[in-house]
Amino acid sequence: MTDMNANTQIPSPADAGASPVEAAARPPSPPAAARSEARWPFAFALTLTGLAGFLDAAAFVRFNHLYVSFMSGNSTHLGIAIADWAVPDLVAVLGVIAAFVAGAAVGTAVADHVGARLIGRVLALEAVLFAAALLASLASLSLPCVMIVALTMGIQNVLHQAVGGVDVGKGFVTGMLFRFGQSIARMAEAKLTWGTASTSLLNWLAFVGGAALGTLAIGALDFTACLVVALALVLAMLVVVPLRGR
Repeated sequence: MTDMNANTQIPSPADAGASPVEAAARPPSPPAAARSEARWPFAFALTLTGLAGFLDAAAFVRFNHLYVSFMSGNSTHLGIAIADWAVPDLVAVLGVIAAFVAGAAVGTAVADHVGARLIGRVLALEAVLFAAALLASLASLSLPCVMIVALTMGIQNVLHQAVGGVDVGKGFVTGMLFRFGQSIARMAEAKLTWGTASTSLLNWLAFVGGAALGTLAIGALDFTACLVVALALVLAMLVVVPLRGR
């Protein structure tokens, strides 16, 4: 069994609607089974994006406007805390940002040395960290809990997939919308098809959808329950990924 490559270049999810000249220049379409396999990494990456949005919204509501994957928002929060000299906020925001950066470093080190089994190993590491965050939440250790989740989100970003030249699976919301705007301009000049342009839009919608679900979940339950959902999802992906790699 082999895991899929985390940086695999796969076709855009909706590359229909090309001009006759583009269609003629393209190689023959792959069989249906191959197209199904190509869609799998895209769905996997969108699930990661949705999970980031889910936890971001839950943490934002629970932990006084702290995010666990959206570091642009945390950077704004940090600037406000500096201006107000709100020391507790400064400590919390800096701790979360530092945890995310540490996660990015850990994830990159793993990606640079693991090779083909990257996805399974990173998902296993995520599961362990979510379990640790769950224990911290049960012990009412709020800041360690949110820092562990931010660490996990930093690690998770190494599992992005390249879809139609666009990175899918990261929680970089501003970048998603900027790329979508660029794609609209290039579509107008017939340099891109709608299928390629829609990749960034779908990635953004996955994040927004995850955030909506996270808001509903934190309103009805609590952050501990949200962590249980996240852990269950990661464990399910750990089961599915080897099966898809056969």
